[in-house]
Amino acid sequence: MNFTEQLDRYLQSEVENSQVPGLGVAIVHDGEIVHLKGYGLANVENLTPVTPDTVFHSGSTGKMFTSASVMFLLQDGRIKLDDPLSRYIPEGPESWSGITIRNLLSMMAGFGNFDIVFAPTEGGEGGAVPLNLWQDHSDEQLIDLARRSPFMYQPGQGYQYSNTGYILAGLVVARVSGKPYYELLRERLFEPIGMATAREASWFDIVPNRAAGHCIRDGKLENRYWAAPTLQRTGDGGLYFSPRDIAHWLLELDNPTVLRPETIELMSEPVLMQNGQPSFNNYALGWQNSTIRGHRKIRHGGTWDGFRAEIARFPARKLSVCVLGNTDEAQVARIGQKIAGIVDPALAPYEPIADGNEALTKRDHELLLAIVDRRAPRESFADEAWRLWNNGWFEQIAASGFAVEGVPLELTQEDDGGRRYRLEMGGYHLHWAIRRDAEGRVSEMRFHME
Repeated sequence: MNFTEQLDRYLQSEVENSQVPGLGVAIVHDGEIVHLKGYGLANVENLTPVTPDTVFHSGSTGKMFTSASVMFLLQDGRIKLDDPLSRYIPEGPESWSGITIRNLLSMMAGFGNFDIVFAPTEGGEGGAVPLNLWQDHSDEQLIDLARRSPFMYQPGQGYQYSNTGYILAGLVVARVSGKPYYELLRERLFEPIGMATAREASWFDIVPNRAAGHCIRDGKLENRYWAAPTLQRTGDGGLYFSPRDIAHWLLELDNPTVLRPETIELMSEPVLMQNGQPSFNNYALGWQNSTIRGHRKIRHGGTWDGFRAEIARFPARKLSVCVLGNTDEAQVARIGQKIAGIVDPALAPYEPIADGNEALTKRDHELLLAIVDRRAPRESFADEAWRLWNNGWFEQIAASGFAVEGVPLELTQEDDGGRRYRLEMGGYHLHWAIRRDAEGRVSEMRFHME
């Protein structure tokens, strides 16, 4: 069986054995599109099949494109990454004076997220400013929401995943270029490289081959919720594209024609905090970095409007994978890694194995609970590991909101002194690698999502 047959069997089984209506898949290997196909239904009500040209919502994978729109302005000499945000949005508060464009794109501006609620309220959970998804917002109103958002960190001093920062980045692009960020992308990226159907998301436009988004409520598949039109196309992830579009994007990343090679490298290189460390997940400029079996993985996921997306690159293996799904619950990151392992066994995902030391697993689980609860015990860590993690990473893990209480650790790898686990996190798995020294203290630790 060649990998095409194996992929077809695997992906068809994912659709048949889950509540994911449909999947669109693009695979680029060694500079060529080697697989481009749809599985299942783009629209359940009309029984419309997914094809390579079915249009899905980007979710937060759109952040890499907002970053790319900034990169075009950087290449043109019209913006610098270390320019202050206040140069482009001068009506922002004095507290924004230390924020740079690089801070926005690397999630190091200090912003939290707008809290997602369905009615305006005073205050918000965890200091987040409430956002009414049913209310349309002007650019000025979005800036005002950001203005009232409290800082999680001072700029450059910590990482916090933030849609707010990317909404502002999209507005900066519009002010510098004189057109919305997605119009700039259409002119400079989408049309030149053959992303023929990529565009801004819209409730009202007639969009050929558009998939319907879905969600699961009370165990039943339903149509997606409704959100106001503006919130479909902001810079935090407001695009439509097809598997074919993303295949052309992956080709561009491998062999640049409109972006410079050094620009693509800059976008994927982890950004350092002021203390000289990257964020705990090695976030770059619209991409997140991790490793899988010793190989670098550059990826971003997205969830919005009843869709889920995953775009991942394995540069040393010359392999890139995109998986697009049309339900909030589609585990596209897990599916994407499985696809990568089918095409290239060196990238096989970590799967659960028999646990021969449940007492050690229990000890590790208790440690993980303490870490996410901001009470990591100093005595459990070797000196260098404590220095690294107590220099910002512990706080970033806690602020990420990982819900690990009551979630079992699944052992996926074990060697002399080292263990790797995964935990179910809704549509993702949290992978946690931990290594202990001869005294049983943690000497190395790493998290990534898949």
